[in-house]
Amino acid sequence: LLRKPHFAYAQGKAPEVLETLAGLVASADCYVMVTPEYNHAASPALMNTLNHFGSSLFSFRPSAIVSYSMGQFGGVRAAANLRPFLSELGCLPVSAMVHVPHAHE
Repeated sequence: LLRKPHFAYAQGKAPEVLETLAGLVASADCYVMVTPEYNHAASPALMNTLNHFGSSLFSFRPSAIVSYSMGQFGGVRAAANLRPFLSELGCLPVSAMVHVPHAHE
């Protein structure tokens, strides 16, 4: 479905699903990224989605990270993996993170 990132299309020429999502991202005042821990990293689905947009959509907006896992650490490794990624997108990650251990209970 998504053959190339949103920023690779001429303005207004991206598939409708990308245009809609880009509009939502651009209109947000801040972001809360919620991710499970998947193989000691953030969710591939979340990372793939974020990779479709350039940093100009995210620039200078605060972002928070919420992670969860079935284990005792609540996705700490996923959150640690996501923080520099968000910084590269231009987000301003807040220092506090929320981790939810034993999410299956």
